[in-house]
Amino acid sequence: MLPAYRALPVAQTFGKYTLIRRLGVGGMAEVWLARNQATRAEVAVKLCLGKVATEEAVLRFRHEARVGAMLSHRSIVRIFDLVEEPDGTLLLVMELLRGESLERYLKTHGPLPTKDAVAIAIRVLSALAHAHESGVVHRDVTPSNIFLAIDPDGHVIPKLVDFGIARLPGSGVRTLDGRALGTPRYMAPEQIRAPTEIDGRSDLFSAAVVVYEMLTGSCPFAATSPSASLASVLESVVDPDPRIEPSVWIELQRALAKRPYERHAGANEMAEALRTAAGISDAELATLDLQSPPSREEVTATSGSTRDLAAPALGRSGALVTRRARWRASANWLAAAVLVSGVVLAALAGLYRVRSASAVSASLPSPSIGPLAPTMKATAQALAPDPQAPSASGGFNGASAPPSASSSANRPSHTRRVKPVATTPGF
Repeated sequence: MLPAYRALPVAQTFGKYTLIRRLGVGGMAEVWLARNQATRAEVAVKLCLGKVATEEAVLRFRHEARVGAMLSHRSIVRIFDLVEEPDGTLLLVMELLRGESLERYLKTHGPLPTKDAVAIAIRVLSALAHAHESGVVHRDVTPSNIFLAIDPDGHVIPKLVDFGIARLPGSGVRTLDGRALGTPRYMAPEQIRAPTEIDGRSDLFSAAVVVYEMLTGSCPFAATSPSASLASVLESVVDPDPRIEPSVWIELQRALAKRPYERHAGANEMAEALRTAAGISDAELATLDLQSPPSREEVTATSGSTRDLAAPALGRSGALVTRRARWRASANWLAAAVLVSGVVLAALAGLYRVRSASAVSASLPSPSIGPLAPTMKATAQALAPDPQAPSASGGFNGASAPPSASSSANRPSHTRRVKPVATTPGF
């Protein structure tokens, strides 16, 4: 008999971990912010849901803990511990991430610039290369399993999460109801036809689908049902999209080949090909995710609402930026606009004074300059403007009307964007 699970109240303790706040709920698990009572470190804890934990859920927990013990990479979520209570309760202890999933980001902000999308892909492919070297095939590379985490220094670090259905070296392929596990519209053709014959190149196919979606905002194999998506993966040929640069499309087309041997030989090869195609130098790649440090509230907020946690956004420069950086840029822009408006008003005021002085001097008698003085005086009197007649500019005596203060008021307003909710992935 498997242990029973229920929704847990706040501040319940399992072993040395005290649950503080629930961060999210998935189909098979809850994820909580928790504190290690021995070290006071804050972590994420995942535990099963439902009245009775299924055998599949328990196996998946143990499997993910085993994979986490094998892998250690900056772009792979860290698994610290698997806790088993005397009553049979299982808790998976993970690093606490602040940010949001790539899936949520794309839904909120739409497609990414080419260099940002390729930079994210390169880091994910680096994580896959590390896993493949250990004989691990992820089998579920999707936008929901790529998390855009922000570290305390403000760097955006893509993290590959949820190795619950990953294939380990020398292990069989677990299935559910006789079907291979995975997300249909991101699965490689061989993962559908022959799950026992997959290797790292299957993950490259999935990664290429994710890159396509980052650049266009849509999945090339999306359909109205999972079975229709599977059929599309097996039969449809993806056409070029005008939003994808031709050099980048060549590499994506290769990675989306139906037969594994037609794709890149490995994750590192695909990453280097995309980097070259997008024209990203080593220096750009090293600094593309470098950010201004987030505010203190964004870094340390862990006891309040999850809306207090940091979340990434994309700036016009092509680099990932935080909200504080955008606010600083807005303040600089407004200060510059005020300065320019002041200069323009001062210039108009000076012009007004000059034109007024010219009009006054034109009405004064001309000095005598020999025999031509009477003629020149008569000419000047004939050309002098009538002081009672309005000028073409709307003023009198040739002087223009003072500039309106409203001319500098039409400055574009700066819309304040709402910070997305932070979550912890992998459930």
